Amino acid sequence: MRLAADDVTRSLIASWRLLTADARALPDLDLSRDGFWRSYLALILTIPSMIPVLAAERTLAGLSNSGGLFDAPGLLAAVVTAEMLAVLTVPALLVGIAPNLTHNPRFTGFIIIWNWSAILSAGLMAVPATVFALGWSNPGIAAFQTLAFATIVLRLRYCVARAAFGPESGVAGAVACASLLADYAVIQTFGLAGF
Repeated sequence: MRLAADDVTRSLIASWRLLTADARALPDLDLSRDGFWRSYLALILTIPSMIPVLAAERTLAGLSNSGGLFDAPGLLAAVVTAEMLAVLTVPALLVGIAPNLTHNPRFTGFIIIWNWSAILSAGLMAVPATVFALGWSNPGIAAFQTLAFATIVLRLRYCVARAAFGPESGVAGAVACASLLADYAVIQTFGLAGF
């Protein structure tokens, strides 16, 4: 199983279209069983967005980024783990709260859409981290920018759930709230700034 460039491009464009609540983007995603597993493989594409987040967290911790980004293994592990938990927590909560949901074909579609949109979410959150790590903003401005981009990510997650489960299900709002709470819990657990 591999990721083809056209699959990646099509899936990321579909994720972006979902941000505008365009559920017609769903057919652009591979919602098959292979597409399900490929969506997890696609999470590798979140790795580049971890670099500015790591640099920003190092800056906040008073560490220099010029000597090397990877000389604080604890901080590196915290950033990578937090990024992965940001993607995996909400689906895991849904499985724990409503195990019968896993038999619903819409749940499989949700996981696929959620995983692909995670790449877009991570990229969006890397923007304020990059600006801060480069020294173009102070912690106060960075917090405001992070909040603004987090609002966009929250909207994306709401639209993903709405597209997957339908507007009439009422699940979209619950998923968006759960993702907000899960992200906050992960950030607090690892003592990160939340880029």
